[in-house]
Amino acid sequence: MPSFHILMISALEVWALSGQGGAASLFKTLEGYGKRGHRIDFVAPVIGANHLYRAGIQEPPPIEGVTFHLFNLPSLAETRLPLPRVARKADQKLRFSNLFPLLAARQAERLFKQHDFDLLYGYEVHGVLAQRKVKARHPLPLVARFQGTIMHSYLRRPQSLLRKFEEVRALKTAADLYIMTDDGTRGDEVLQALNPDSDGKVSFWRNGLDAPVVAPGGESDPAVARASLGIGSDDFVLVTATRLARWKRVDRAVDAVAKLRSDGITARLLIVGDGEERLNLERQTRALNLEDRVTFVGPVSQPEVQRYLCAADVFLSVNELSNVGNPLLEAMFAGRCVLTLDEGDTRDLIRDGETGVLLQASGEPAEIAAALAKLAEDPQRRQRLGTAAHRLAERAFWTWDQRLDAEVEAVEALVTGRFPAGVK
Repeated sequence: MPSFHILMISALEVWALSGQGGAASLFKTLEGYGKRGHRIDFVAPVIGANHLYRAGIQEPPPIEGVTFHLFNLPSLAETRLPLPRVARKADQKLRFSNLFPLLAARQAERLFKQHDFDLLYGYEVHGVLAQRKVKARHPLPLVARFQGTIMHSYLRRPQSLLRKFEEVRALKTAADLYIMTDDGTRGDEVLQALNPDSDGKVSFWRNGLDAPVVAPGGESDPAVARASLGIGSDDFVLVTATRLARWKRVDRAVDAVAKLRSDGITARLLIVGDGEERLNLERQTRALNLEDRVTFVGPVSQPEVQRYLCAADVFLSVNELSNVGNPLLEAMFAGRCVLTLDEGDTRDLIRDGETGVLLQASGEPAEIAAALAKLAEDPQRRQRLGTAAHRLAERAFWTWDQRLDAEVEAVEALVTGRFPAGVK
C-alpha cells in the first residue's frame, strides 16, 4: 500500500508522554500511522483542552512521520486579571468551541498551500468542528474520531442538547468514516440517534492495550510491585487510575475508605492520575482525616500505572457515565479484582461474581464500602475474580498494534476508494 498524507486536527495534547497529562490514545494513533509509512501534519494548540496545569507545557515528542504545527489559542487568563470561576469556565468553553475551529482551519489553509493531502482527520469534538471548515474548501475524505461520548443521557432530554451544542454539531458532521471508541458510553447509539447518515460508516472499537506480561519475579508480579512501592504484603490496597474529573467520582472511593475505617477495616487508597478535581479531593481527604490512608500518586508513566495496578488488591472504577476505560481493561489484563458500577455498558465486561464485583449505579459510598469489606476478608475470592477477568481480557481485548491495524486498513480503503464497512 503506498503511503498517503493526512491532515489531522485536534484540540488535545499528545505530548506529556511521561504521564503528565496528554492523550495516550491520540499518541498511539499518530505513532501507528507513522510506523505504517504514512505522513501526518498535526495541527493543535500549544495548550490543549486536556492540559494539566501542574504538568507545565512540554515539547511535542518525536513521532515517526508526524510533523507538528502548534499555535497559540488566546485566553482571558493571559491578561492576568483575577477571574471568577464562572468566567474561567466560560472562557474555556468559548475558546475551544468557537475560536479553536477557526484558528485551526486557518493553520490548515497555510498547509494546503505547501502540500497535497489525501485525507482529513478530525480527532475528537473540536478537531471535527475544525475539519468541517476545512472540508468546505477542500472536499477530501474525512475521518471523524471520537474517544467515546458524554451524550447518551442527553438523548432523553432534548431540551438539554443546546448546552452541548459543540458535541451535537461534531457528532452530526458529515464524514466518510466515523471511529467511535467502545468505552461503555454507547457512542454507537448516540451516532445513530443524532446522525442517521452515519449508518454503515461507523467503526466501533475498544482501545488497544499495552498489556503487561504477568510473570513470577517480574515487574508485573504483584509481590515485586508492592515491594518496589513500599507496600506491605498484608496491606489491603485499593487503586484508582484515571483523570481526576468530576464525573469520574473518585470522591466516592475516598468516602468509602472513610466508611471502612469507621467499621474497623484498614484500607489504603492509591489515586493515580491528575486533573482539575484534585484540589477538591485533597480537601475532602483532609476533612475526613484520611491523609494516612489516601495517597495522591499524581500522573505517572504507563509502565508505572501498570505497576500500581499489579500492587492492588482491588481496582476501583466508580464513574458516573461509564467504567469501561483503558485503566479497567488494563486492570483486568493484569488479573486484578475489579469493583465497579453498572453504568453504561460496564456489564458487558464485568459480570458480578464472575469477572468482578458489579454494583448498582447509585454509587453510594456505604454500598461500595460494604462490598470492599467482603473482599478484604476473602483473598481467595479476589484471586478467583481476578483470574477470570484476566482470562476474559486475553480472549476479548486487542493490543494497540491490532487496534491500529484495523483502523489503518479501514482508512486506506477509504483513501483508495474501497469504502470500509462499519465494524461493530
